[in-house]
Amino acid sequence: MAEYRFVGTLCGYICEECRESLSGVKVRLYRASRDITQRASADPKDTFELISDEGAATRKGDLIAETATDEDGKFAFNLGADQKYSGEAFEIDVYCGTIPHRKPTPTPPDPIQFSITTIQPQWRQSEKGFVAAWEYCIPARYWCHIRGRFGAWTICGHVTICDTEASLGGVRVFAFDRDWLQDDPLGSAVTDGTGHFRIDYAAADFKKTIFNWLNVELFGGPDIYFRVETLGGTVLLAEPPDRARASDRNNRGPCFCVDLCVPEGPSTNPTVLSAFTNLGVYDFTNGFVNTTTSGHTSDNRAFFSNVRLNGILAQLLNGHPLEYMFEVKDVTAGGAYTQVPMSHISPLEIGKIENYAPAFPGDPNPVKTRPVVVNGPLNPGDVVPTVTGDGWIQVPQQNNVFSPQGNFVANGNMIGLITTSLNAWPTINLTGLTGGTGLSPAQQANDRIYGIRMQVREHGNPGSAIIAGECARAAVDNTLYDNENHHPYWGGGVINGELCVRLLDIAELRAAPCSEITTSLTVQFTAGHPNLGAVSVSMTGPGGPFVFTLPPAVPGERFGTAVPSGWTLASLAPCAYIVTLGVDVLLTTGDSVPSVPPDQIAFCKM
Repeated sequence: MAEYRFVGTLCGYICEECRESLSGVKVRLYRASRDITQRASADPKDTFELISDEGAATRKGDLIAETATDEDGKFAFNLGADQKYSGEAFEIDVYCGTIPHRKPTPTPPDPIQFSITTIQPQWRQSEKGFVAAWEYCIPARYWCHIRGRFGAWTICGHVTICDTEASLGGVRVFAFDRDWLQDDPLGSAVTDGTGHFRIDYAAADFKKTIFNWLNVELFGGPDIYFRVETLGGTVLLAEPPDRARASDRNNRGPCFCVDLCVPEGPSTNPTVLSAFTNLGVYDFTNGFVNTTTSGHTSDNRAFFSNVRLNGILAQLLNGHPLEYMFEVKDVTAGGAYTQVPMSHISPLEIGKIENYAPAFPGDPNPVKTRPVVVNGPLNPGDVVPTVTGDGWIQVPQQNNVFSPQGNFVANGNMIGLITTSLNAWPTINLTGLTGGTGLSPAQQANDRIYGIRMQVREHGNPGSAIIAGECARAAVDNTLYDNENHHPYWGGGVINGELCVRLLDIAELRAAPCSEITTSLTVQFTAGHPNLGAVSVSMTGPGGPFVFTLPPAVPGERFGTAVPSGWTLASLAPCAYIVTLGVDVLLTTGDSVPSVPPDQIAFCKM
């Protein structure tokens, strides 16, 4: 049977000027069971449909395959004989356990599944089979409804200077809800280099009242007004609270887009100010890192490996060439801030040098670019910024694309922080540990909390140094595990440098290797990590997949015997089966998350 590769990208509109990638959702393909011709030819906005739990359950047998989107909303399916697929039309559903940028709440909302459309992919022949691509951005009226169901509310905006309409980057925008007793702060964000900002908040942020029993907003959605300040606290725009009662501001829904203009910009270098705001994609100024207590991200992850520190990087400070450096503080140990040396910084592209240099008359790409790499080069030809004797990185000052020197265009990146250099991270010895057994106190690990901040100064002027962004608390964990002995009696062995504990055993095979399973099956497992995520035990074979019920989790680990759920050993047909332990660890580089390989054991049932 031919192989089919179906790739795509999903996004959702907040409004026409603002959209977001549908990262971390599941895409489900179903065999078409409705009017294929009508649905496939209709606009997806006319076929969008929420699917109830009961509706999803009835379609379970029609599921072809499912996969998760990456951080950019991209997904890929490889379809063929295993999926019993031969190129026909299918329905596309999306299952959201959560949605991008949702602020965490004590009680997580229920998952939502919705159907987008039925499509007949336009397959084209490739060397390895057939390929088709599909991109879709969900209209705001539907996507904002989904966001509202999750209690996730968003403001997207643009800040300009009124007289010139120039975009104003590097200023902080505060949003407030005008309430009947007291105004509720909804959040704040720093504008990027194009003057755009995004504030994410939860429904609870504007439903608070002084009465615990009266948790309602009398006017439905929030009534919103704004204040705009420089990062130093100078007020550039202070809207009166009654501005929130105007028709374009009151009772706003889950998605709200706004244009703000300030009478005049800051007195020096008004349109670009430097600010450290992000660890990878996590904006700590907007609540996506808990900087007051745990230091974890909004999806409960700790940082590890190399973390991209970014925000807004300008060329000038007070009209002078700018240079910057980072400092870290071990909050766990109660230490003070110390400068990050260049040896603790990984090569990172912070922008490009652009030159207008057509290779020939009519060159369709007349502007040539060279990457600018801090602590580089990564490749020959890269431009490496100068570092001062005391470790400050000088921002390139080129600003004429038609000159031989070219024009520097920053991308917001600043440094790649090698977090393994922050501490002598323990390597935990798991000698003697087998599946089903809990970790000893010596085998337990903990996160460490660090403060991270950026300082900027005028070139050659130490007295001008100022703090330009501080993440007060960020959880970091680079623990590794050695001597992890994976079922040596069946195709396993000792592995060092593991990211977490993941041990799977079958007691009957441990006692009698290579024996057949006849009267009992005892599946034992141990999973451990300070940031332990989902743990699952499953089994494939004739009539499967088969699921197991696991003992409750305890902090940092989950272990014991996995009990068959809805099936018995006696009900299994004589054949070979594979048991799989899946473990997820809640870590991130800020841009990606690790993938932990499963542990597996096969057995024969007689």
